[in-house]
Amino acid sequence: MQPSRHVIVIVTPAYQPRLAGIARYARRHGWQLTILDRIARQPRGWRGDGALVTLRDNPAPIAFVKSLRRRGIPVVDLTFNRPELRIPRVSGDHAALGRMAREHFEARNFHNFAWFSTGWMNVHRLRYEGFAGMPADRAVETVPRWVFSEEAPADRLDDFRWFDRWLGEKILAAPKPLAVLAYDDADAARALGACRANGISVPEEVAIMGIGGDRLICESQPVPLSSIEHDQGRTGYEGAELLDRLMDGARAPRRPVLIPPRGITVRASTDIMAASSPIVRKALEYIRANIADSFGLTQLAEAVGVSRSTLHRLFSAEVGRTVGEETLRQRLAVAKRLLMDESRTISEIARETGFCNPGHFTNAFKSSQGVTPRAFRRALSG
Repeated sequence: MQPSRHVIVIVTPAYQPRLAGIARYARRHGWQLTILDRIARQPRGWRGDGALVTLRDNPAPIAFVKSLRRRGIPVVDLTFNRPELRIPRVSGDHAALGRMAREHFEARNFHNFAWFSTGWMNVHRLRYEGFAGMPADRAVETVPRWVFSEEAPADRLDDFRWFDRWLGEKILAAPKPLAVLAYDDADAARALGACRANGISVPEEVAIMGIGGDRLICESQPVPLSSIEHDQGRTGYEGAELLDRLMDGARAPRRPVLIPPRGITVRASTDIMAASSPIVRKALEYIRANIADSFGLTQLAEAVGVSRSTLHRLFSAEVGRTVGEETLRQRLAVAKRLLMDESRTISEIARETGFCNPGHFTNAFKSSQGVTPRAFRRALSG
């Protein structure tokens, strides 16, 4: 029987899906794992068979990896922040993450784009370039590169009042409606906070998307955040699988193995059609803010201060749907998110999304989705 392999795992940050992917492979193959995070100096005295790492700007893991490679111990890097180091890699396809965000926004009629991050490394660059359309023949200047760490002193990172004012001024000066891709979900949450602190409507004026699929962050915001599902679990599993082959003596692949994103979980922060008309943006904001109430074209026209015919004409031209169709679309979008919470009853969800009774909700949902709300919920739980 082959003895158990001892693998050291040094990953920062310690994303649970990535660690879970590594652990799943390790259990199937009887590995012993040593898991470390944010090491300040090289581990001393470790004896093992291979290493899974995420190399960033911390010199200790880099020095440790170099020492392992001198001893002939295989190493696989699970990110792409140090491309100058020739090490086998299994990484997310970061350029594809950026492209997916761009396509999402373009499908919603956005023409003004912005990037935001609180740092700048190679992975940031790859996501930004995918979002900007590089190296395609796009006008990259249409994507302002907002890189917080390059423009602000490092000692202001934790000054939230200053930060909200700083980023808010940039967003206020940008053309609207504006589509913002943040480096990750945490950055997206900070961008959302800056918008709210400066009276900027999300998503009517500024739509915000994160990357990572962190439900804790995305679903705990005043406006739930859309996020691209970065497949960290598969990255961890396939990284471990590659390391296993290398420990068996296989040759390293010549190019990094890139794991595609799984898709986008669309939430309220981008669930809108962009509108250049302030009247239409105000109408969209009213619909979102009053989704639990009963209203129609007359009430909405009064709320935004125009006639029914003017609102109908402007709304249909910009959104491509009538007020009634868009209201129903938004009600059902909220309902689908609420159905993910099994503690909520169908009656509660019908009431919270503006349907007059559960029967009306069920009929409208089935007509749109092809299944009843209960069947939709059962499919979500597998």
